[in-house]
Amino acid sequence: MTVRRNDAQRVADVLRSVSRLEEVLEGGYSEFAGSWLVQSAVTRELEVIGEAAGEVSSPTRKGHPEIEWEKMRDFSSFAKHEYWRMDPRRLWAAVEEVPSLKRKIGLVIPP
Repeated sequence: MTVRRNDAQRVADVLRSVSRLEEVLEGGYSEFAGSWLVQSAVTRELEVIGEAAGEVSSPTRKGHPEIEWEKMRDFSSFAKHEYWRMDPRRLWAAVEEVPSLKRKIGLVIPP
């Protein structure tokens, strides 16, 4: 049986993954680029962010057009289904958007 999660839970999932990304990336780009383990952790958290964002309801998404909901979902799908095309530069580019996402998603209050 699948348990349906509400928007507040999905937003909390995004914030938790953002926090985990911040922790994993404390070592900066050189540590990130030199470690498949760090890259794998980053990929996983970006996937979680995309899945959670993709499940947020339409009213919440429409109420917060400043958040790139579809872009997050698309990145998650790309990372899972076209994993062989994922490279550290693409991952790092996504990670560089995390501070902006943190500011924006922290303001989301589901209807």
